[in-house]
Amino acid sequence: MKLRLVASYVVLVAIALALFTIPVAASSASILRSTLEQTAEREARLFAPLVVRTDPAARQAIVDRTRDFESATGSQVRLISARGNDVQVNQALAGGDPGPRWSADAVSVVLPVKSGSRTVAAVQIVSPAREVNAQIAQIWRFRLLTGGGVLLAASAIAVLIASTIARPLKRLDAVARRIGEGDYSARAETKGAPEIATLARTLNNSARQTDALLGSQRAFVADASHQLRTPLAAMRLTLDNIRDTSDDPQLSERIATVDAEIHRMSRMVEGLLTLARAESTTTAAQCVDLAEVVDARSSTWSAAMDDAGVTLHVDVERPCKITATPGAMEQVLDNILSNALTAAPAGSSVVLRARRHGSVVDLVIRDQGAGMTDEQRGRAFDRFWRAGPPGTGTGLGLAIVRQLVEHDAGTVELRPAEGGGLDVRISLGAWQPPAKR
Repeated sequence: MKLRLVASYVVLVAIALALFTIPVAASSASILRSTLEQTAEREARLFAPLVVRTDPAARQAIVDRTRDFESATGSQVRLISARGNDVQVNQALAGGDPGPRWSADAVSVVLPVKSGSRTVAAVQIVSPAREVNAQIAQIWRFRLLTGGGVLLAASAIAVLIASTIARPLKRLDAVARRIGEGDYSARAETKGAPEIATLARTLNNSARQTDALLGSQRAFVADASHQLRTPLAAMRLTLDNIRDTSDDPQLSERIATVDAEIHRMSRMVEGLLTLARAESTTTAAQCVDLAEVVDARSSTWSAAMDDAGVTLHVDVERPCKITATPGAMEQVLDNILSNALTAAPAGSSVVLRARRHGSVVDLVIRDQGAGMTDEQRGRAFDRFWRAGPPGTGTGLGLAIVRQLVEHDAGTVELRPAEGGGLDVRISLGAWQPPAKR
């Protein structure tokens, strides 16, 4: 924007200079040329009456006047009575008015000399024009140098004006970016030009209202989840008591169904609490050894996968340190490995691989399950969306994964795996040690 403001200001000044400078310089050049032409033409008219006369006194007067004029002005006077190769002279001898003719260093003026109605000769005066041409060139140089100086000054002034205008807008842009990245505590300075101050107040109000709405939403989710824990725990305790005191097989079967639903609701409540904490966390990212996290979580999940007939392969580059919130990657891996275990059939494998590529660490978890369609992958990160039939899972696992990864400035995506199944690809920033001072 700053460059466009400067360019537009300089273009306007350049147009104004051109509209003023070019006509004035052209007019000055025209006046100088016209003055030289008129001087030569006036002198030629003084020669004309003498040419018509044939007496010796007239002849002597022509010689004397020619000598004096050429000595005073450096011009050349020619009296021509017969046509030759000069078009200008031939036109004058024919009775016409050829007008002045300019060359690089002279101007030629030819007037016909008439006796009655008959043209008997022509007077040609060739005046040197080097001085006039030099004056004209000097006029243009002066105008160009002056115009260049004005443009440079205008450019400097334009940069100052543009900086004054752009600086508060850059500050507003920086605040808007922080708000867009989730920092709703960012506020813009409400000073400067009235328009900028009004825009800053509007941005601050929007951030304040958004922060309040999101805070209310998170508080509701957290409070509701906390409040649901107690009745769910009471329901499970009541069901356990009924199961212990009843020998009815049908009742036991129904109790088991209800208990499974209560267990699913409990996991959903825990997922909502985890998601609320992830959205409201203010913990700064730190150096996390991804290899250690992978070792710990794979050790935890390997027993469950062995029971399901699924082999877990781990291939992690060491050392493999990332920039992440402490505890976040444990939850990410738990949710993804849980989904992979659910999707992977017996006899298949789950592969967990991590590699560093420059300033980024790529983590891939691949299963050999049924995979997902394009439409399913597009909705997989939506809250409460499940790829399986109703009643399976909570639909919060991948939503939690995305929230935790994006909080640490990472990305997560789902891709079809080669040979079938699903790839969960996570990219996080590699840990960069602080520069030594």
